[in-house]
Amino acid sequence: MLHEEYEIKLSRWQNFRNELETSINPFEDVINYYNTKKRCKLSSNPWDQANWPDPWELLEVNRYCNFTLTLASCYTLQLTDRFKDFDFEIHISIDKVNEEILYPLHVDDKILCYNYNGVIQKAELPTVIISQRIYKMPRLQ
Repeated sequence: MLHEEYEIKLSRWQNFRNELETSINPFEDVINYYNTKKRCKLSSNPWDQANWPDPWELLEVNRYCNFTLTLASCYTLQLTDRFKDFDFEIHISIDKVNEEILYPLHVDDKILCYNYNGVIQKAELPTVIISQRIYKMPRLQ
């Protein structure tokens, strides 16, 4: 039964990635897709890249914190033909005004950030958001 549920989730995720290939607003679509997922407290240590879950572990566990939402978005985009050759970075950042930790996903010149439910150009990133660590994401096969 559990294997069947995983297969269904895997199929839905594949269908979603296929939709992204021709989407007019793929980044917004990714944010909307993951905003439907139930959120939990921190489910993975963002400072320890060696222990981050891979895309299939994330799908199986199906628990998303602010960090793993960013990670899942990154994997989803990387596993499309459309975005497979783009450069992806996950920044662990601090919003100095709101005193909160953010995990924006940088995709070439765009930034996806769940705390603000949107996509902006790098030049539009508020100066109060300071990157503490930057992880260049390896290409997925």
